[in-house]
Amino acid sequence: MKLDKTTETLLIFVAALVILITAYYVEEVCVSNNVSLEYSDTLSLTGARLSDSIYATSQKVKEWRNAHDNGMQFEIMIHNNAQNVISNWKAEIEIPADAELADYWNVAAEVKDGKLYLTPIDFNIRVNNGDNISFGFIINTTEEYYPRQMYLQGYKAFYNEASVYRRILYFAFVVWFVLFIGFFVTKFNLRNYREKQKNDVKIILQSMNTFINFIDAKDPYTSGHSRRVAMYAAEIAKRMRLSEDEIQNVYYAGLLHDAGKISIPDAVLNNPGKLSDEERKQIQNHTVAGGEMLKQLSSLRGIRETALYHHERYDGNGYPEGLRGESIPLYARIVGVADSYDAMSSNRVYRRHLTKDEIIEEIQQGAGTQFDPGIVPYMVDMINDGYVNVVKKETAETDDGSKNSHLNEDVIPGFYMGF
Repeated sequence: MKLDKTTETLLIFVAALVILITAYYVEEVCVSNNVSLEYSDTLSLTGARLSDSIYATSQKVKEWRNAHDNGMQFEIMIHNNAQNVISNWKAEIEIPADAELADYWNVAAEVKDGKLYLTPIDFNIRVNNGDNISFGFIINTTEEYYPRQMYLQGYKAFYNEASVYRRILYFAFVVWFVLFIGFFVTKFNLRNYREKQKNDVKIILQSMNTFINFIDAKDPYTSGHSRRVAMYAAEIAKRMRLSEDEIQNVYYAGLLHDAGKISIPDAVLNNPGKLSDEERKQIQNHTVAGGEMLKQLSSLRGIRETALYHHERYDGNGYPEGLRGESIPLYARIVGVADSYDAMSSNRVYRRHLTKDEIIEEIQQGAGTQFDPGIVPYMVDMINDGYVNVVKKETAETDDGSKNSHLNEDVIPGFYMGF
């Protein structure tokens, strides 16, 4: 199943986040288990040596008298002001020989050989630097008792929130978050831009189609010619793998390539007989007239040049300037092939249309003389694969004179420009 670009990008973000989270916990485990040396010391529980980096305090919270002995409740706190973490600790406290352990909390405890052995449980297995842990126990004994000292043993583990690797990971999380938010902001802005661009294209196309309707009205035999040429030319550009902007401009150029015909008198344009030299000159002059007419349309690249040069020939024998080869603008070379195909495949006042095989032969014979030989194969492929027939069907008029096109201004921008 092929995913759209937005889904692919989101999956990349999710994958990156999973990698960062995994790296964070791997670093946490590695640092937490980076044991530098074993630690052991006897800590006073009487309040002395409180200036030490690791010290303990004890408090008799409660004492009561039973029938046979005394009950005593103690709270112990271990303080860690060292630079390292104390991990996997255990402690020993001497208690009276007859003492019995009545209760304990926040710690695992047992009495053996006159000593109270203490080991951590899951949540306090580590005493972080700058932190402390507390636990308590209750013993019953006949003697007056107060713990004096505690033997503490464990491991010093290097653990630094400000380590280089941790800082890099924090920075990576910030970069990920900024890019993630930026992706959605960009996506939102791009969507608005594309909607505006699509609307602008519709306005441009509607304006151009209004204009070419005047041209079609002057020459009913070529009705729909400009739309067909535009579609052929855009498809050629698409198959040549030109950019979306260039495909869009080629389409515009195809629509307006015959703009200069508006200046040709109707009698000359629709003359079914042989044209005089003056009439032929008037018809050929439509390229110059179109170039002048579109001179102010400079914001759309290649539109004016296409109207001016689409009747130039690859061998230099065309008009109006006799340009040769690739000195003819690319859009004009593309539209020139599309224009010739539509002329050969349409009925004109002076002849019937040619057959498919006749058209292919004419176009292939014109490669290198009339047409750019690099463009001809694309036009021939479009004839052979039936694309041209789809265009003719879409631009044909019904019996009542209405357009039968489904490729109107609402869909043409997306059809050709990738919206």
